[in-house]
Amino acid sequence: MSKYLVLLLSCGAFLLGACSSVTPIRFKVHSEPEGAYVLYQVTGSALPCADRWIYLGNTPLQGIYQFDTEKLRASNRIALRVMQQGYMDQSREWTGRAFYDEARSKGLIFWVPEMVPAGTGR
Repeated sequence: MSKYLVLLLSCGAFLLGACSSVTPIRFKVHSEPEGAYVLYQVTGSALPCADRWIYLGNTPLQGIYQFDTEKLRASNRIALRVMQQGYMDQSREWTGRAFYDEARSKGLIFWVPEMVPAGTGR
């Protein structure tokens, strides 16, 4: 009986140790005018969506997104982009470590991009 208990506890400890740590990151993104698309991209990582732009929602955006802690820290670049018709796209970039540090120190990623009207081409 004790042999099975030791085996069960060993397997449980192994599985708990194998679970990756997850970091919840709070986002708040606002724009004037509201309604801009907010996207993010992670590059240089083993994440399944690495190098793809992922739609988060429209401004004003508020939410919590979960990242694998080690993969987040190891990322080369994390970018947020805000896009709205009639305005120039706005972007903000971090290294994975800087993104993680800012989220931890401030408690969230907060960004209010300046929406610049696009030229009329005349």
